[in-house]
Amino acid sequence: MTDAVETGMVATDAPPRRPQQAEQWFLGAVVAALLLRLAMMFGLFSALGEAGPWVGESLPWAALAVAAGALFFIVMGKPEHLSLAGNRLRRYVVGWIVVVLVLLALDFLGPQLQPALSAVLGRSGGILVDFSGKHGLFLAAVAALVGGAVAASGSGSQLVARPGIVERVWTFNLTAKIAAIPMMLVALGVFTGGTIWTVVYSFTDSKLLPRTKWVGWAQYERLWGEERWLISIENLLIYGVLSLVLSLVIGFLLAALLDQKIRFENTFRTIFLYPFALSFIVTGLVWQWVLNPQFGIQGVVRSLGWESFTFDPLYDQDIVIYGILIAGLWQGTGLIMCLMLAGLRGIDEDIWKAARVDGIPMWKTYLYIIIPMMRPVFITTLVLIASGIVRLYDLVVAQTSGGPGIASEVPAKYVYDKMFLGQNLAQGFAASTMMLLTVLIVLVPWAYLEFGGKRRV
Repeated sequence: MTDAVETGMVATDAPPRRPQQAEQWFLGAVVAALLLRLAMMFGLFSALGEAGPWVGESLPWAALAVAAGALFFIVMGKPEHLSLAGNRLRRYVVGWIVVVLVLLALDFLGPQLQPALSAVLGRSGGILVDFSGKHGLFLAAVAALVGGAVAASGSGSQLVARPGIVERVWTFNLTAKIAAIPMMLVALGVFTGGTIWTVVYSFTDSKLLPRTKWVGWAQYERLWGEERWLISIENLLIYGVLSLVLSLVIGFLLAALLDQKIRFENTFRTIFLYPFALSFIVTGLVWQWVLNPQFGIQGVVRSLGWESFTFDPLYDQDIVIYGILIAGLWQGTGLIMCLMLAGLRGIDEDIWKAARVDGIPMWKTYLYIIIPMMRPVFITTLVLIASGIVRLYDLVVAQTSGGPGIASEVPAKYVYDKMFLGQNLAQGFAASTMMLLTVLIVLVPWAYLEFGGKRRV
């Protein structure tokens, strides 16, 4: 208390807590407005029919209205007088003011500036003027709101006020963030925009070309009533579970054996990893010959005298998915082995020595000490294996083309066939949306438990 009096500050003199909730609302509303505007640019609201253009134009401005309301609460929560001269973030505020003025100039003076811009920038100048004529006023409003939020954030002293969300997002490492804008636009436009576009058009009756006739859940009802789709889901479950378990077990066992400092370790490691360098098409063709009943394993064994020997999984509808699984394990296990071996080599040698001194059996050392310490490695391998399972397509095409009959169909092949061979875009969009939903059902709980469920101490 004495120190506080000597420095001229007491507990009641401390500035009030920054309105974090208002800043969160502001940031969320601005991001939502930009995403909605991007969705309008890609025509995602056209599926709503005649109301689509009005909804697409209104929703982004409604989100900006929410951002303006959040900015009002941010400003009201500031005890300091807002001034540009004494603002510690004034260079950022000035920058946003310049951005607003440039966007407004392009919006209102675009036709007059187009000859000059075309002369300087060439064709890009005309594209810039055309883009600003459609979106310049909206982007200027976004920049004005962001500049106002930055000005409110900079009105407090850096010594007594912890930087809030707005300041951290819009001022920290700003150069790096500007450099990342092209990548962000690609990610939002191609991946996020494409995903939303796919989901929206899965509720239409699009055939060869996309069209916006709304049919509700009809595509999904037809999808889950089709035997081919149900078989593909069953095959993916069988392949996924077995591939996940066997890849981890075999990869870890091979890594544990190589970790024993055996002779010719580099040679064995190269042999095990080599299949991963091949494409799935090459792997599928190779194993198609290996599992061929006339020229493969069955033919070789019968030529040795065992005439009753039968091993033709690719030609048996009941076990064809297991033949595909063999090829997948042969190619992917080597990579899992290398990851596990790298994790084992990262274990401190003193841990092994302590376990041997205490007389702990080798299997207990691995099970209760080593494997828990390798948790990050297991998470990495799980992500890699799971992504390969969902993308299973070319291996099936190379080995069986979905046969015999439809016994080895998988969802990715179903989507491709419906969209490009069956000329039924909406049905393919519905199937791909179900694949995305399946991934989210698995990914979201795992991400919450991994990153969001931990309590700060």
